[in-house]
Amino acid sequence: MGPSRSPCYTFSVHFETDTKIMIIPDSALTWNFAPSILMMLISQAVLYGYLIYTARRDAHWGSAVRASQVSYFALGLLLIFVALVTPLDSLSNEALFSAHMVQHILLMLLASACLLLGTPGYWIRYLYNLPVVKRLLPIFTHPLVTLLFFNAVMWLWHVPALYEGALRDPNLHILEHMMFLVAGVLMWLPVTHAVPPARPLSYPARMAYLFACMVSSSILGAIFTFAPTIAFPFYGAASLAFGLSPMTDQQLAGLIMWVPGSGIFFVAILASFAAWLNAEDRKGKAQFPPPPYVQ
Repeated sequence: MGPSRSPCYTFSVHFETDTKIMIIPDSALTWNFAPSILMMLISQAVLYGYLIYTARRDAHWGSAVRASQVSYFALGLLLIFVALVTPLDSLSNEALFSAHMVQHILLMLLASACLLLGTPGYWIRYLYNLPVVKRLLPIFTHPLVTLLFFNAVMWLWHVPALYEGALRDPNLHILEHMMFLVAGVLMWLPVTHAVPPARPLSYPARMAYLFACMVSSSILGAIFTFAPTIAFPFYGAASLAFGLSPMTDQQLAGLIMWVPGSGIFFVAILASFAAWLNAEDRKGKAQFPPPPYVQ
């Protein structure tokens, strides 16, 4: 996940503009086949497959895993691959702050959501019954805790000293990416699943919860969009190879966090509202069933 890559493949690219030839450095187009990342992705896929096998073998696990859930989980792993293995990772490390923001969106908002949408609810409930974690898990997954943790991670890792420190230190960079993914999973958990089981969020509370995340993300994006100075001098003039000034790259990064990031939360709010309406409709039909048909 950090700047060190082994093995890797690089490509040299250059293109002409009206005034000059722009050269994209090899290192900015490196594929990151780090064993730690590949092992993480493979182990997650193997574990998921094993749990599906167990679900089909043991009746007490509940119903079989749906094909849509498998698709969501596979998509989540694919998004992690795109964020951490493709040249997007190299671009975010060495050249473009805007590439980092795309990586941020993929890990914190999209991949984490897909992994949870691919996880059956009874698997989550099973975790809450494990003796080792049943006392701690309700605390760590309380919506207020997950809301604060998600926003703390998002803001903390964009403090210039920490952000540039992660670019220079591979171990710190790995920690950053792990925290992005974990914070995203914990943030989405009260929305995608009825947790904590004792007191899950109501639909209006889910919408307020998502709105709070959207506002926080939008504010941070707006700060980068309208900042009068460069926040991260680490990149230097590397963005010029892509036809972007450092300030334009930073403004683009802010807009990526602001607009697509907020859009993801807005779609989730609409989905929660639609689910609320459907739940109320089912409740009304259960309380007041339609009269029987009379010939």
